[in-house]
Amino acid sequence: MEFEKGRTCAMDKTNTEINKKLNQTNSIEEFYASTVILLTGATGFVGKALLEKLMRVCPRIVAIFILLRSKKNQTVEQRFKQLTDDPVFEFIKAKHGSSIFNKLHPVQGDANLPDLGLSLEDRIMLTEKVNIVFHVAATVSFNQSLADAVNTNAKGTSRVIDLCKELKNIICFIHVSTAYSNAHLPEIEEKVYTTSWKPSTVIDILDKQDKNSIALLEESILKIHPNTYTFTKNLAEQIVFNDCKSFPTAIVRPSIIGASLEEPCPGWVDNIQGLTNLGLQIAKGNVNVIIAKKDARLDLIPVDYVADTILCAAWHIAIHRDSEVKVYNCTSNADPISWDHLNNIFLECSVETPCNDITWYPYCKLVESKFVYSILNIFLHVLPALVMDIVLKLRGKKPV
Repeated sequence: MEFEKGRTCAMDKTNTEINKKLNQTNSIEEFYASTVILLTGATGFVGKALLEKLMRVCPRIVAIFILLRSKKNQTVEQRFKQLTDDPVFEFIKAKHGSSIFNKLHPVQGDANLPDLGLSLEDRIMLTEKVNIVFHVAATVSFNQSLADAVNTNAKGTSRVIDLCKELKNIICFIHVSTAYSNAHLPEIEEKVYTTSWKPSTVIDILDKQDKNSIALLEESILKIHPNTYTFTKNLAEQIVFNDCKSFPTAIVRPSIIGASLEEPCPGWVDNIQGLTNLGLQIAKGNVNVIIAKKDARLDLIPVDYVADTILCAAWHIAIHRDSEVKVYNCTSNADPISWDHLNNIFLECSVETPCNDITWYPYCKLVESKFVYSILNIFLHVLPALVMDIVLKLRGKKPV
């Protein structure tokens, strides 16, 4: 990979400056000045928010290397262009122009592959230049097979740590986990929890591809953890805790991540999934009953709060030169929202700002009983859907 000579020379001069300022830095913007960053997971929701924040508030960053893999008939270059064309960066473009993206450099790699799939040239370049590593990449699917989830979330994290150990001028490493990595516990403190399954044991079983052992392992895991996602994020935390001894390291645990509160603009979200999709379907009249406890708490945190926590965590552990892995829970437990409150917000917004293509007047009832839910689901969802399909067929249209 080739870079501008001036840019490369600038990176070569950063090490002395960084070492001096670690004892002098008071502001976060000053801390990130003259640094070179490696970011994984930049195309995801949190990754985009973090990248946008870095570019907007830390203009003196020398360079940001983005680990990207080819995907779905798209080259790394095409995915990089798609990323930089994302609407989340419109404010930055308006303020600084497209030249601001000269700081960004795509690096072909994949956390799922040995040695991150990096070429020798790129690996050497990163070891010489990078100071700060943000590992955001992960598979967040709850239905992922154990083998795939372990490869991405656990082994992928281990591969990133191996690279961090090679970095000649590393300042700190931030691993983004989840507040649900220990969902089986009643209370979660800011520390790393071990399980009865060690990461090395799980990886060894999967590498041997013993189907019977893997089946027993999954059965044992799902008795404690709700899915392979939370389990493998716990494994990743253990790997970080055990392997990151030679440089300042932090784990950031966000809870349910929702749309932004303020930055880059109120209500920004890059996908229609999870609670965002639920709110949309309620607004369209497609969802009229949900099985949930009215007073149950939803630990929902805006994505801009998560990005801020990640940036501050890196600054904090680097300035204080922490020798132990620090853990930061990024949650809304101090000001939680209930399912009933959230449902009312969805309904109020649906009336104040109605959708164009609504199916029915927005209405949604919360019920706790599975039996009651199954009955209401038939009358409020299944039967209306069948009637609509019949009407569409009679009109010569494709059923929904």
